[in-house]
Amino acid sequence: MTSAVIYGTLKVPAKPSVASTRSLQWTPDGQLIVLGETTIYLLTPEIGINLDYNAANKAHETTNIPWATTAIPLQATGFQWPELSSEWTTICLGSVDFSWSAVTFSPTNYSPIGSCVLATLSSNLEVHLWAPKEDPYRGEWVQVQNVTRDLRTKIRETEGLPSEQQVLRAQIQTLAWSRQPPERRGTDASILAMGNRAGEILFFCMKDGRVSLVESIQVSTSWITHLAWANWQEGDQAVAAVLACGMSQGRIALVEVRQTRGPSTIAVRILECSPYVDDYRGITALEWIETEDGLPILVHCKPGLVSVWRDNAGSGWSGLYIFQLRLIQTSKSSTKFAPASGIVYLPQQNSLVISLIDGSYNVVHLDESGPMLSDDDDTSPCNSNDMSKASRAVFLVAEEKETPKPKDGSEPSKLYRNHVARTTGSLAVDSGGVLIWLHQRLFPETFDFIPDSQVRCLLMVAPLISSMEYDYYALQEIQQGLSRDCNFFYQAPISILRGAFVNLKRRLFLERNVDAILSVLQPDTNTKVNSVKIVQPKGQEDMDKWRGIALDAAASTLSGDSLLCKEKLKFNLAYFCKSQLPKDKRFHDLSSKLQGNIEVIRLGLIVDLILQLPSHIIEGNI
Repeated sequence: MTSAVIYGTLKVPAKPSVASTRSLQWTPDGQLIVLGETTIYLLTPEIGINLDYNAANKAHETTNIPWATTAIPLQATGFQWPELSSEWTTICLGSVDFSWSAVTFSPTNYSPIGSCVLATLSSNLEVHLWAPKEDPYRGEWVQVQNVTRDLRTKIRETEGLPSEQQVLRAQIQTLAWSRQPPERRGTDASILAMGNRAGEILFFCMKDGRVSLVESIQVSTSWITHLAWANWQEGDQAVAAVLACGMSQGRIALVEVRQTRGPSTIAVRILECSPYVDDYRGITALEWIETEDGLPILVHCKPGLVSVWRDNAGSGWSGLYIFQLRLIQTSKSSTKFAPASGIVYLPQQNSLVISLIDGSYNVVHLDESGPMLSDDDDTSPCNSNDMSKASRAVFLVAEEKETPKPKDGSEPSKLYRNHVARTTGSLAVDSGGVLIWLHQRLFPETFDFIPDSQVRCLLMVAPLISSMEYDYYALQEIQQGLSRDCNFFYQAPISILRGAFVNLKRRLFLERNVDAILSVLQPDTNTKVNSVKIVQPKGQEDMDKWRGIALDAAASTLSGDSLLCKEKLKFNLAYFCKSQLPKDKRFHDLSSKLQGNIEVIRLGLIVDLILQLPSHIIEGNI
């Protein structure tokens, strides 16, 4: 039997949502979004961060990863679509059994306190915006905008459409928020896309804490069911991103969104390419994967199939590859036609991992010659059979440990092959093979009814690769995390170092690899800062405008200078290692050296900014 290695578990007192690749999501603030039917949990692993939370907002961990938690409960609005139209095409069954359907997040620094903003979609096809009141990690999140109500008002006031068309345009089926474009700091730079029942994609931008409709495009006459953004690509005068749009009949359209620099304007057009086979199978998952070479790959799943597509990039493979998912028997109820609950890309393995709701995993290797589905002969550390077996072993060990003992002293119920690990979401923790997923224990043969209030799920953190490779991939994760370009304006340190912290939490790994870790965390000997050029004001009338530009440049420099950010990341890791091994003086000395390096670099940046101030400002303030 495959041995189980578990890094962390957490009981989640909520009924899980429908299986989706968006059931679990990491935000740039380092929080984990867990989508439940009636509650959206925001969990923050307290590794490498001291939140000083109390018992009221602390999730009681059962292993060595503690979590800070807050939640957004479901709030019924009382709105009924038949009040606007009673046509059959506008019927919404979700208003009868109200629940959360989807959630997406903005880039960081979009809320008044500098965190992400959440956009939620309910089963009643209504969209709302949520922002933290004071503390995004522990405090209350409040509703800041009813987007659907504002959209209904705009459609009614600006377009002379019949009531049926007005309702179909306002009924949102899916939503996705783009990342922040490069070199852009305004909250109007990222775009919130929504797909409706009229076959349109609506584009919203944020201004003054609220989103408003800025553009739309007709893609189809059927429902828009899935949306997925690729990363922004820089051009001479504009930045562009591709939005993949999945439709109810199984087709996919690609929409290019182009955004100009300076005064932001948006232009959209449908690209002439078909990254799918028109077989009328419904789409169960749609995601863009960003590989190390910077070329985006579109992955979509249908019952029994996974498709991988890449545009002609001039080198390497391109085109559409379709694979039949393999049946991997993790339980008696296993089936290859189960919906996909996760699409994970592992850069160190250069592989895609597709998790199904039955708890099995299928792996697609992205070789230079072309994608290849893992089969029974695959002996790589990342393969379908071993990952599925490891996941099953983790399920059996965790569930047996969490099963309460009967009060009468009898033996607790045992787990059998018939028990299913209903996996509703799966996500990567690091780049090597540590995954986090949410599963619910089910025994389908008994047809037992479990009230929603008694449903409990387990959030698991565990490596699903060969145990012989753990240390190697963990060291690679630390090195790669420190080698990438980083900017704290776009991503918090706890988000960048998430995989490193989870691996360093393992004390035995840290003790085995102290010398290698100390070598990676050594301070940079080159502390020369990159000079930032600020355009000088031409006259007194430009002073107010220039003052804003100067403040923006100062904030961008102190939060986004690559050298400063990397030294801060090293300090965070060294300080964490010091807390793990308090008797090892080498981490104490290393933390002091890194802290001194940070002060030297920060001082150099501040002096460089001061030297660029106009002489009359310096004379009047210094």
